[in-house]
Amino acid sequence: MSELQLGLLGIGALVVAGVLIYNKLQEARLRRQSEAAFGSRHDDVLLRGKAASRRPAAAERIEPTLSAPPGESAVAACTLDPGIDFIVNLDTQVAVAGEAISTAIVDSLSSPAKAVGWEGYNRQTASWEPLAASGEYGRLRAGLQLADRKGAASEQDLSDFSVMVQAVAEAIAATTSSADPAGALQQAQKLDALCADVDVQIGLNLAARSGTIAGTRIRALAEAHGLRLEEDGRFCRRDESGLELYSLCNSEPQAFSAEAMKTLTTKGMTLLFDVARVPGGLATFDRFVEFVRALADALSAGIVDDNRQPLDDGGLRKIRDQLQALYAGMEQEGIPAGSPLALRLFS
Repeated sequence: MSELQLGLLGIGALVVAGVLIYNKLQEARLRRQSEAAFGSRHDDVLLRGKAASRRPAAAERIEPTLSAPPGESAVAACTLDPGIDFIVNLDTQVAVAGEAISTAIVDSLSSPAKAVGWEGYNRQTASWEPLAASGEYGRLRAGLQLADRKGAASEQDLSDFSVMVQAVAEAIAATTSSADPAGALQQAQKLDALCADVDVQIGLNLAARSGTIAGTRIRALAEAHGLRLEEDGRFCRRDESGLELYSLCNSEPQAFSAEAMKTLTTKGMTLLFDVARVPGGLATFDRFVEFVRALADALSAGIVDDNRQPLDDGGLRKIRDQLQALYAGMEQEGIPAGSPLALRLFS
């Protein structure tokens, strides 16, 4: 092959490569333009399922729980429940100090991906209580939560949990007894199916009809309706026990903050209602909708869906009807919305 032919082949290859690169660049540019024009940071539904958050790429390690976190009084009142926990009982011949039990738990080599709770039997009150380092216990029980928003407990989770409990039992010279693991796995799947059916979040958007809305105005109205600005950049309305009822956040990327609210302006806001975790059922939802309407009127904003289409009273009634069915299903399963069991399952 002559030098001329080789040269022509080289030039042809460069031209083809240049065309391919140009096409790729054009494709990427058009994709970015399309996302900017039509993209949304929220789901395209008003009843938003949380299935995506229930299926992580990898299992997350969750440390054993000895007592409820501060500020979660509703959860603190909730003891282990055979309906949602795989429970192993531990019995010792002599009472063991809670501190020694806590040390054995920490020293155990296995920790399953699901939440684990430990309780001791208080002989004075004749009841189970969260394990306290200052207590003494001759009877204990450990529970593996069978489902949460990440999905159902697996056979491996039960195995890891059993290894952990056995290590603690050996350390404190305790005997163990438990329910049937196969039955626990079936219950885990049942709970997971329930979570998938009712684990939804309602999102209503407020869009300025003209111009923008001042942050100072938003804050004044939110606080007048009982919401408080929290560290995560949302205004939240909570009940007397501290449970979140609904929240208000910026539809634009900048989060709300005490300092930013002085100069911030926005074209819209999103109000969120986490169905399974909110107590009070339809009555609380009705108060949520009243707040949305009051805020819309005061700010001259429209109530819209995620496609920026107006949401009228008929649309809101349709959401309420769907909620009524979801709440009925939870009640039938003995897990009312906002109850301690619901807070554990939908976590």
